[in-house]
Amino acid sequence: MKILFRICLVLALLVLHKTAEGQEKLLTGMVVDSISGSALEGAEVRVLGSAISVITDVHGHFRIPWDHRAPISILATHLGFVPVDLLLPPGDVKLGETLLLRMAPAVIELDPFNFVRPPPEVVFQRDDLHVGAYFANDDGLWVLVYAKPQLWHSEGNAGEQVLRGARLYLLDTLFNERFSCPLPSDARGLYHDHNQRAIVEGMTDAWVAEVRSMADGEEGIELGRIDRTTLHEAVLPWTDSIPSYLLGSNISPMYPAFDHIAYDPGTASSRLICSVEDTRLMDLFRSQYKYMSGHDKVVAMDLEQELGVDREVIAGYMTAFYNDPYFDVPYAPLFVVNDTLCVFDHYRERIRRFAPDLTALDEITMTYQKERTWKTRLLQDAVDGRIYAQFARGVHTWLREVNPGTGGLGRVITLTYPFPEEVQVHDGHAYYVYRPYGSLQHRTLYREALR
Repeated sequence: MKILFRICLVLALLVLHKTAEGQEKLLTGMVVDSISGSALEGAEVRVLGSAISVITDVHGHFRIPWDHRAPISILATHLGFVPVDLLLPPGDVKLGETLLLRMAPAVIELDPFNFVRPPPEVVFQRDDLHVGAYFANDDGLWVLVYAKPQLWHSEGNAGEQVLRGARLYLLDTLFNERFSCPLPSDARGLYHDHNQRAIVEGMTDAWVAEVRSMADGEEGIELGRIDRTTLHEAVLPWTDSIPSYLLGSNISPMYPAFDHIAYDPGTASSRLICSVEDTRLMDLFRSQYKYMSGHDKVVAMDLEQELGVDREVIAGYMTAFYNDPYFDVPYAPLFVVNDTLCVFDHYRERIRRFAPDLTALDEITMTYQKERTWKTRLLQDAVDGRIYAQFARGVHTWLREVNPGTGGLGRVITLTYPFPEEVQVHDGHAYYVYRPYGSLQHRTLYREALR
């Protein structure tokens, strides 16, 4: 029994010795963020001069072999942090203690690079046809092209350009041709109604273009005829729509004021949204009465009694003040932005906002119209509703987004080519027509990204 007891005692001592020896050969540590104090998972801890390397666990802990008899050099690294290089002499970390490594976040500096803006993308180009106008809707991109222009010189239409040999193309989202069709006559321009349907104006008629199934069962472009009087008096005045109302105006090229109107087709009634007036031009318009002859003043007074219109307003029409070089058609468009009706009244220097029920909400101060480089044009992206102001100076043209809630302007987006024509915005891109001066290239449609 004594022999057996001695054997067991020796074995127990050996086990305790091995356990203590195993503990002495491990270094336990923890890696943390020096700022937040949080544990860093995935940090690599290497023993320099050896192949030993471990990765910290989810709690930032690690263990590496070390007999605590000789110095040891360790290196801790982690993406986004400054490496920690540490030399531990023997006995620096006692048995059972945890070594704490604090890693400071690193500032990562990228090599400098030059941002190269991609060149404008060609949307439509032909060697035998010019791009005259274009319009995008749910069907695709409508492009009105022509073989050659002709200036219309009849009285009353002096200087008007007529597009001869006109043809209408419909492109898909990749700008591949879906359909095309010749027009019954020469064309004057491409427009759209409040339903965003493409409309081509000809010499005596106009045509609503839609994609329809043809007699052979295939789809194609169908042209629905309307007369030009209907186009200008009953279609084009209505520019947009909201539930229950068509939105439009009674703007006239001969009068320096107009009304924005909402029309309810259900009740065949109209409501006034707001009135716009160029007060400076209106004063000049009405002042023409003072310079009329006595006979003409009597005529104006008689018309006042008959029509119930102020004699000074009648005088402005009688003297054809709208032909004066100082006269400009007032510009104060209405855009629907997120169900809010926004009237950009440049004469009051305010964005006048209205609710869908046509009640006035507020007025926002705006200043971009004071810049001499503003081209008296606002463009709306029909996809996201954003509004852009167009500017130009010299050969350069640029766009800036207008915030209808603050009146502020976004960054300057300069278009690549000089003197772009027919600028429009659609789905985050600027579209325009351009032809290099003096080249044989036909008028080409381009686009480039705005964001």
